[in-house]
Amino acid sequence: MEKPQPPSPLSKWIRPKASTRRILLLGTVLYASVVLFWSAHSIGAFTSRLDRVPVEIKDFPSGDVSQRQLKCIGWRATRGCSPDGAREPESDQNCTQIVSKGESGYCEAEDINTGERFRVMRRKCNSLPRHNVPFRCDDAQEFINFRVQAHNTSQKALHPSFKLPNVGKQEEGSPRDGIVMVVYPKLLASAYAAIRVLREVLSCQLPVEIWFRPDEIQPNDAILKPLKHLAATLSNITFQEINDPMAKKFVAKIHAIYHSTFDRLLFLDADNVPVRDPTFLFESPEFVRTGAIFWPDFWHPRSTIFGVHENSLLWELLDMPFVDMFEQESGQLVVNRRRHAAPLELVRFYALHRPDFFSSLRLVWGDKDLFRLAWLKLNVPFAMIQTPPGMAGTVYDAFLRSDFCGMTMVQHDAEGEILFMHRNQHKLTGTFTDEAKEENLHEKTVDAVDVVSAPVERYADPKIWTHLMRFHKGSSRRYYSIQNFVLDLDFEHNQKCYGRRDVYRNPHFYIQEVAALNFSELETQLRRFALQSTQFSLEA
Repeated sequence: MEKPQPPSPLSKWIRPKASTRRILLLGTVLYASVVLFWSAHSIGAFTSRLDRVPVEIKDFPSGDVSQRQLKCIGWRATRGCSPDGAREPESDQNCTQIVSKGESGYCEAEDINTGERFRVMRRKCNSLPRHNVPFRCDDAQEFINFRVQAHNTSQKALHPSFKLPNVGKQEEGSPRDGIVMVVYPKLLASAYAAIRVLREVLSCQLPVEIWFRPDEIQPNDAILKPLKHLAATLSNITFQEINDPMAKKFVAKIHAIYHSTFDRLLFLDADNVPVRDPTFLFESPEFVRTGAIFWPDFWHPRSTIFGVHENSLLWELLDMPFVDMFEQESGQLVVNRRRHAAPLELVRFYALHRPDFFSSLRLVWGDKDLFRLAWLKLNVPFAMIQTPPGMAGTVYDAFLRSDFCGMTMVQHDAEGEILFMHRNQHKLTGTFTDEAKEENLHEKTVDAVDVVSAPVERYADPKIWTHLMRFHKGSSRRYYSIQNFVLDLDFEHNQKCYGRRDVYRNPHFYIQEVAALNFSELETQLRRFALQSTQFSLEA
């Protein structure tokens, strides 16, 4: 049996070295693990400290019209009904969620090029006037883009070479004045009656443009026959088609004013009639001085159904300070198109811009405030009639009180005298009562002569102007407050009224009988003219 060889000196030397290497390797691994753990812990702690450092978020600067690329971060809720209130993170929402009415806060957005963060669409609890408004922070980019595009539009229009369509090339020549109306089927009887009053009762000879959409009224439609008859017999009445597919509803009015062939125009809603010849407006001191006359609505910041007050989101959208004044009622306006190309171009931009924040967020109603807002934005002078609107309607006597139900807005001239009656409730239909039809006055057999001799009691359009309610000149405007309510009247159940409850106990308003006024027969004339208009249609 072979004896085992004793270990060589070399192997004796290698074995301790291998053991040492294993120990060193193990120590290295342990050291690396400790270093890695410490590094991860340190980085985490550093990141945590960074997270706790607040990111600077600024209000989006007023007057900034640079083109930015904004990325929505989310809705940031605040306390105290103020966007500047303490943060309420538990109520934050993402960019696509709808933020309901009554919440305060702001949309946080980041400029992806500069890294700046901004507060956009800043809301107080009452910044939106109605529930169910689709307010989302996803709209922050377009919300800011609106001011940029509006600025660019204004700059283009402010160039000396810019002119509106159809403005006379000879600026020194006499301006062409006229009246502009927009009609659709339900307003044809009103338009016919208003033009008859202008020409035959008030002796107004201003040319009249009648604008209509051919997809609502075909040029050869029988319903247009009454107005065409007027054009043939009374002269200076022309028809203009609105072919812009976006010029629908209230935008049709803006289209007509923008494209009119008149240099200076009086726009009239078709259901709005003057009580005297309005031609003098073009030579009035207010118009000569400013080139634009606007009229107030019922509403102002302390009493509004449309939410146009100091806290409205409207002012941030327009990038302008709050203006404390009456809202505008655009059933009539006078404008010099030669002088005011820039604000009219801005009005058109406001009406056509998409997305339409004015409508989607319920910031204004239709077109009614767009004119004054454009003029204000560009700091262009205009005259706003200072007498608040009155109302024409009827007094409803109830137990121990009398309520005034207004159904027609009464507007004044610069001297405070009545000038326009805007019948915005109970549009004229130009028909007979059912009882009259049964008494052989059926619409299909009645001619114009029969209409003239027919008793007014047979008109289906009721007489709604028995009284006026007007605001005392000596009262402070802070007491001008119109109530809206519903009454059951003889001619209409659940009639919507704009007026005052218990009106005789209110010291700031007074009542007048229409019968005592110099235009007491105007409503009967309108009703008769409207009735005549429908007979032309039936004979076609």
